[in-house]
Amino acid sequence: MFVSLRSPLALGLLLCSFTAALPGQELIARVQTLLTQAEAVGIGHAFDLGNQIADLADANTDPTRDAIVRAAEGLGAVGKIAATVALQGLKDDVTYSKDIFAMIKPVAESTDPAVRSSAMALLGEERYFNTKILPEVRKILDANCKDELQPPQVRIEAAQALWHVGTNDQRGTAKTTLQQFLQSTDRDLRIRGALALAELNTESGPAFAILRDIQHEPSDAGRRARLYIKREEERREFERLLARALEAKPVTGGGGNREPDEYRVLTELRQRIRAQHIQGAQFTDQELIEFAAKGLLQGLDPHSTFFTSDEFQKFFFDLRREYGGIGAFVNFDQDNDFAIVRPIYSGPAYVAGLRSGDKILEVDGWETAGHTSDEIIARLKGRPDTKVVLKVFRPGWQGAQDLTINRQQIHVPAVNSAMIPGEIGYIELINFSANLAEELGGAIRNLQSQGAKGLVLDVRNNTGGFLNEARDVVELFVEGRKLVVYTQGPAEDKRDYLTRNRAITNLPLAVLTNNFSASASEITAGALQEHNRAVVIGERSYGKGSVQNMMPLSVDPSEEFEDLNQDNVWQEGEPYTDRNRNGKFDVGAHIKLTVAKYYLPSGRCPHREFDKEGRIVDPAWGVIPDKEIDLLENKPEDAWKNAAVFALLRKGVFKDYVKKHLPGNPQLFQQLAEGDDGDFSRYPEFDAFYKGLDTKLSEDDVRRWLRYEVRDQVADLRRAVYPGGRAVGDPQEDAQLQEAVRQLLQKRGEDIRTVAAYKNVLKIQFGEEPRTGAK
Repeated sequence: MFVSLRSPLALGLLLCSFTAALPGQELIARVQTLLTQAEAVGIGHAFDLGNQIADLADANTDPTRDAIVRAAEGLGAVGKIAATVALQGLKDDVTYSKDIFAMIKPVAESTDPAVRSSAMALLGEERYFNTKILPEVRKILDANCKDELQPPQVRIEAAQALWHVGTNDQRGTAKTTLQQFLQSTDRDLRIRGALALAELNTESGPAFAILRDIQHEPSDAGRRARLYIKREEERREFERLLARALEAKPVTGGGGNREPDEYRVLTELRQRIRAQHIQGAQFTDQELIEFAAKGLLQGLDPHSTFFTSDEFQKFFFDLRREYGGIGAFVNFDQDNDFAIVRPIYSGPAYVAGLRSGDKILEVDGWETAGHTSDEIIARLKGRPDTKVVLKVFRPGWQGAQDLTINRQQIHVPAVNSAMIPGEIGYIELINFSANLAEELGGAIRNLQSQGAKGLVLDVRNNTGGFLNEARDVVELFVEGRKLVVYTQGPAEDKRDYLTRNRAITNLPLAVLTNNFSASASEITAGALQEHNRAVVIGERSYGKGSVQNMMPLSVDPSEEFEDLNQDNVWQEGEPYTDRNRNGKFDVGAHIKLTVAKYYLPSGRCPHREFDKEGRIVDPAWGVIPDKEIDLLENKPEDAWKNAAVFALLRKGVFKDYVKKHLPGNPQLFQQLAEGDDGDFSRYPEFDAFYKGLDTKLSEDDVRRWLRYEVRDQVADLRRAVYPGGRAVGDPQEDAQLQEAVRQLLQKRGEDIRTVAAYKNVLKIQFGEEPRTGAK
């Protein structure tokens, strides 16, 4: 089990010692000895030995600094880790900022996960880096945080460090990265992500659900989970007291108004933060108010939230998924160049010729090098029907080329679909954003026109969105006027959401769920299940049965703008009144407040609630599948393969192989993407490729990961991405999807084992027939 270097338990393992200051030559020799010892004994003792070196210094720390820098020359990564710890231990400020960064920067590129994660931890100590170096520190952490090819422990440590030193946007990136691990099929990674989020004290929802599951385990993770859960309970109790304090009316006494006793706790907290917190002087009163507002709402329940203006704009985009721009997913590539990850195939970037992997060197003559992704994206976006000139380079070109693109209103797809073997239409719902049902209706009609005789609706990892969209999705499959869901709360009258006789298909239907299917996903799956319209397959859903309303705050209203597009939403390029003169449009603060619960047609609320003892209130929470089955991407005894795969991904071997062979074999690779029958011999020069890897992975393991890369890279050729990602949504590798296909074929009196595409790649077991909830 990986323990974060910043966790309270890990810090408790760091030993301290005291040694009298040594004279010059003896000091140099002692420092050299300790650094050499660190290099020999490994990363596990580097922090302890580094602290011992720092303790050698007297009031004048410069001689010790000189000895450390001199002794570290020529040492490897572990020695430099110890030297960095020593330099940080000399002075608790930016005195040796330049030396510390020069020492740790090359270590941050180490291929050893333990060493690299240690470097991330040391970069997360903001007080040691001056304002000139801090942006470089953030850039390294941000890159490691986003790089999916890095081992999990590196990304987790980088995310934690970025949370401590990053900008508000980068802190959002850090949190999102850690939340991604909560969705992993690997239990160990889910626990790591949950512990990291709990350590940052940023949320109490999905992460704490995982911690509650492991809190009684006799392990280090179990002990840490208990510690964090106790802290969370204490925090919630404080927030309840704070909420009651804010509801109290001012009291009058003596000669006039005075501050109520309950409010004085806030005043004292502010004063103590200013006077005693190690970073208290860095926070403005506005920021402290935002922290208090977040704590006030999060103390009520895990889903009520305060949004700053920037936070709400990002949240709103995820639900609306529209903007003016070129239509492409972008990020920094492995060469640290800003590049096209994948174009949106209905957008102007693809039409103009941009392809996955293209590097964007300039935007309207402005160089992208040295700038953040947010800065670059802001220049790529703009009002529809305006032009932007990109300087683009593609591997294989002799030089960069200018490309003029006419921006358009871009709709980021929330639906991916494909026909899969067995004449089955497979549809992935990414979230329940605006106009989802309209997009889904188009996908259903398209699949039916291709001959689909059954449909699979996948809401795995879909955390929800608009409640109305859930009703609109269900009514595409359910005829007549049927109850989908109703909501009710203390200040909310009972409201029924009924289908409106808009069904467009009566094909047999299966719905896939997992433990991250939440909210609108649960309404969809639960309603279809209870109306006997679909069989639900996979894992029990998350159990979020509450309803939140978005509310603007009158004390921080949106800035006025000229709505040139007539869409009631500010778009990049539209004139606005910069009320606070911060150089950007502000939509104003908002809150997301839990106002009701929702109930399925049977009257059951799937909300998962805990009592004060941490026990589940209703054991029937969530949506329980008719057939429970795991994804089965890896067997538990094959967990060692994760490290071996990460090592190959880090080297880019799969990507390089496909880039080499795809141009000469486009039709073959599109066939392999659809299905390779589990036969690695179908891949050109596979034997030589496998031999050159020098890996303990089997040929079939390598074939599987090679095919994942093939499916990614042929997207540009087929002008569409495959639904899901890696094993999820792949009919060859996804056991839950295979089970759905099996049950749909059974309704037609057919057997999945007779379908040629599945014969050699089936992961599901046969024996007792599964019970079904659909008719």
